[in-house]
Amino acid sequence: MRINEKTNIRDVMDVFNRKWCIVAMKDGRKERLYVVDVDYEIFSYDMIIYNYTGSDSYGIDDIPFSKIDEIVINGDYL
Repeated sequence: MRINEKTNIRDVMDVFNRKWCIVAMKDGRKERLYVVDVDYEIFSYDMIIYNYTGSDSYGIDDIPFSKIDEIVINGDYL
Protein backbone atom coordinates (compact mmCIF):
# COMPACT_ATOMS: atom_id res chain seq x y z
CA MET A 1 0.00 0.00 0.00
CA ARG A 2 1.40 3.37 -0.99
CA ILE A 3 1.15 5.98 1.75
CA ASN A 4 0.34 9.59 0.89
CA GLU A 5 -1.55 12.57 2.31
CA LYS A 6 -4.89 10.95 1.41
CA THR A 7 -4.15 7.66 3.21
CA ASN A 8 -6.71 6.89 5.90
CA ILE A 9 -5.41 5.47 9.19
CA ARG A 10 -8.35 3.06 9.37
CA ASP A 11 -7.40 1.54 5.99
CA VAL A 12 -3.80 1.03 7.15
CA MET A 13 -4.99 -0.44 10.46
CA ASP A 14 -7.38 -2.87 8.76
CA VAL A 15 -4.62 -4.29 6.54
CA PHE A 16 -1.44 -4.10 8.65
CA ASN A 17 -2.33 -3.97 12.35
CA ARG A 18 -0.67 -6.82 14.29
CA LYS A 19 1.20 -8.15 11.27
CA TRP A 20 4.83 -8.45 10.21
CA CYS A 21 5.45 -5.91 7.47
CA ILE A 22 8.13 -4.44 5.27
CA VAL A 23 8.08 -0.65 5.44
CA ALA A 24 9.81 1.28 2.64
CA MET A 25 10.78 4.77 3.75
CA LYS A 26 10.88 7.80 1.47
CA ASP A 27 14.65 7.98 2.05
CA GLY A 28 15.09 4.51 0.50
CA ARG A 29 15.54 2.45 3.68
CA LYS A 30 13.44 -0.68 4.20
CA GLU A 31 12.62 -2.19 7.57
CA ARG A 32 10.98 -5.45 8.59
CA LEU A 33 8.87 -4.73 11.65
CA TYR A 34 5.72 -5.72 13.51
CA VAL A 35 2.92 -3.15 13.40
CA VAL A 36 1.38 -3.00 16.88
CA ASP A 37 -1.02 -0.13 16.19
CA VAL A 38 -1.90 2.64 13.79
CA ASP A 39 -2.74 5.90 15.49
CA TYR A 40 -3.27 9.64 15.32
CA GLU A 41 -1.58 11.50 18.12
CA ILE A 42 -1.54 14.96 19.63
CA PHE A 43 1.54 15.58 17.51
CA SER A 44 -0.91 16.01 14.60
CA TYR A 45 0.37 13.19 12.45
CA ASP A 46 -0.75 9.69 11.58
CA MET A 47 1.75 6.96 12.45
CA ILE A 48 2.42 3.29 12.80
CA ILE A 49 3.60 2.04 16.18
CA TYR A 50 5.92 -0.94 15.91
CA ASN A 51 8.35 -3.38 17.50
CA TYR A 52 10.77 -6.06 16.34
CA THR A 53 9.55 -8.87 18.61
CA GLY A 54 6.01 -9.55 17.39
CA SER A 55 4.44 -8.68 20.74
CA ASP A 56 0.92 -7.25 20.60
CA SER A 57 1.35 -5.56 23.96
CA TYR A 58 3.93 -2.86 23.29
CA GLY A 59 5.50 -0.69 20.64
CA ILE A 60 9.02 0.66 20.91
CA ASP A 61 8.69 3.58 18.51
CA ASP A 62 6.59 5.16 15.83
CA ILE A 63 7.01 6.17 12.20
CA PRO A 64 4.92 9.05 10.84
CA PHE A 65 3.06 8.38 7.60
CA SER A 66 4.95 11.35 6.13
CA LYS A 67 8.19 9.30 6.22
CA ILE A 68 6.67 6.14 4.70
CA ASP A 69 6.53 5.45 0.97
CA GLU A 70 4.96 1.98 1.05
CA ILE A 71 3.94 -0.78 3.47
CA VAL A 72 3.49 -4.43 2.48
CA ILE A 73 2.82 -7.54 4.52
CA ASN A 74 6.05 -9.48 5.02
CA GLY A 75 6.35 -11.95 2.17
CA ASP A 76 4.84 -9.60 -0.41
CA TYR A 77 7.24 -7.79 -2.69
CA LEU A 78 8.02 -4.07 -2.77
